[in-house]
Amino acid sequence: MNYKHLLYCIFTFFLIALSSCSKDDDLLVLQDKYTPEIKEAESAIEDFSINLNAKPLQTGERGEWKVISGAFVESFVVFENKNNPFSKFKGIPGESYILEWKHWNKDGEISSNQTKVKIPEPAIEIIDETPVAFETIRTLSVNAKYRGTWSFSAPYGMLMSRYHDGTAELPEKKPSIELHGYANTDYVATYSYTYAGKTFKYQKAIKTGNYTQDEALFELQLSRGDGRIVEDNLGNILELYLQASGIAWIFAEPKTYPSLAAFTKLRKLTLGGSSLKEIPVIFGAHYHDLEELSMDGMGQSSVFPENFGNLTKLKTLIFSPRNTLSPYNEILLPKSFANLKALQTFSVLHAGFVNFNGTLGSLKSLKTIKTTINSLTADIGELKELQHIELTCRSSAFPQQFSECKSISFVRLNFDDSASGDVILSSRIGDLKKLQTFEITSNKLRGLPDSFSGLSALKTLIINSTSLQTIPENFGDLPNLESLTIHGIFTKLPNSIGNLDKLSSLFLGGKVETLPETFGNLSSLSYFNAQYSTIRALPNSIGKLKKLKEINLSNTKLEGLPDSFGELDALETLNLAVTQLKTFPKAVIPLKRITTINFNSTNVGDIPDEIAKMKIGVIFNLYSIPNLTLDHLKYIMSIAKGKVYYTNFGYFTS
Repeated sequence: MNYKHLLYCIFTFFLIALSSCSKDDDLLVLQDKYTPEIKEAESAIEDFSINLNAKPLQTGERGEWKVISGAFVESFVVFENKNNPFSKFKGIPGESYILEWKHWNKDGEISSNQTKVKIPEPAIEIIDETPVAFETIRTLSVNAKYRGTWSFSAPYGMLMSRYHDGTAELPEKKPSIELHGYANTDYVATYSYTYAGKTFKYQKAIKTGNYTQDEALFELQLSRGDGRIVEDNLGNILELYLQASGIAWIFAEPKTYPSLAAFTKLRKLTLGGSSLKEIPVIFGAHYHDLEELSMDGMGQSSVFPENFGNLTKLKTLIFSPRNTLSPYNEILLPKSFANLKALQTFSVLHAGFVNFNGTLGSLKSLKTIKTTINSLTADIGELKELQHIELTCRSSAFPQQFSECKSISFVRLNFDDSASGDVILSSRIGDLKKLQTFEITSNKLRGLPDSFSGLSALKTLIINSTSLQTIPENFGDLPNLESLTIHGIFTKLPNSIGNLDKLSSLFLGGKVETLPETFGNLSSLSYFNAQYSTIRALPNSIGKLKKLKEINLSNTKLEGLPDSFGELDALETLNLAVTQLKTFPKAVIPLKRITTINFNSTNVGDIPDEIAKMKIGVIFNLYSIPNLTLDHLKYIMSIAKGKVYYTNFGYFTS
């Protein structure tokens, strides 16, 4: 077939096709008449909107959407473009609307059609995102674009927001929250979402279990593996170290942070310097395995709750407020305190005075007590295990029963001087055969009982009193006494003092002017201090004290030294400042180990030539000596080498 023949065939086929079209077919193609059809609307991606679907407009035509019926709230029911056949229509969720599409053709003819649409309700789902280890702290959330309000069917501890958008509002208003619920409680969580004045509610049923220790740690901003936690192989929290913790205050808010009750296996809790302001009820309510509780420097309230006595395994209790409370503040312990049969250490300091409220004698295991009390009571004698006692007493009472504490080894008593009456020690105090340290401070103590010498184990004795009038003659019968500090207004020491052959340290006050010759029998004495006493003379026997290394007799009435003083072969330091010395005591010259001598503010005058025989390396303090002359001092330096002199003239060395 040639090219011309092919063109002829195509043209013939086209003519036949045109001749077969009818009049009606022409109308469909030319569309000279508009029918306002509306196809079914489609949901839009945007909430509460649908995509309308009317017939497309042609050139010269126009149209307009209109709401015929349905709930209307201005600005919530709108067409995106009312003249667009494919406009988006936003309405109130859950509501039905009849919409009309009105059409004007190019000749101005009007036609219309209506369609019925329904706006879908919000598709809000409450999602439970609670960690596996949590039973009562539940994390719930909804899509953040639906800002509504949470509510719950049963009481709870608190709600916390887990959605942080920088807006300050209640956690109930946040799309993601943390419910701190109570154990074993059925809750219905309701999320209410309001749009255009219409509220939609969505619910989720929740059942809490028991409080878990992981939840309790979470409340304290801790987690397993933290260095402040000790746990056993089963994961039980045994010890918590919360010194200076800024979150510890929540222990006082058990209704708000209920999961803290989960620490039922806790044995040791340290809260020193923390933010906890009071002793909380949660301890006695739930921490029944607690053995050690330290609250040193914590809070300002010293009230012990009534249920504190439930801590029947407690062995150590330490408490002091952050700031010292008034000494007149009374700490009235609850009657339940008597249940603390295992308590071994009780230390409550700087909080006022403790009123044991009749419970002291019930603390049968008590070994150490440190506190301030109104008065020593007779029931202290029931504490057979008591070993260490440090008490400040507002009353001068000293019961005979104190001597029944047979295990006691350390006693420190401080009696308030404002108390009426004298302090009279128990006549049976010598029965304390294990007592090694006894310290007593009281200006109402006037004497010691004869039985005092029965303290056969006593090593350290400190008596601070401005009223002690006498010392028993048998005082020297304390075979193990090593350190003695005694002040008072007594005028003599008993001869028996020389029997204290283990005494190594002596601080002596009182009105004593001379020491007995038996003083030289203190063969173990290495330190002797009697400054500010009234001593005028030392016994000649002092030279026998071959272990004596230091003597301080400053501010006394000492007038001279015995010749035997030079026989103190171990003496290294001698302080005779502000005494009544009138001349330089030549008895110091033979001292073999002396290194420092203080004659300040005395009248020792010029140094004798014999000092040239004295060992080298001695330092002399010679300030404020009116009869010391510079010329003679220079002369002494020329004949006595290896000495140092501190004087008002200056510092000199030879």
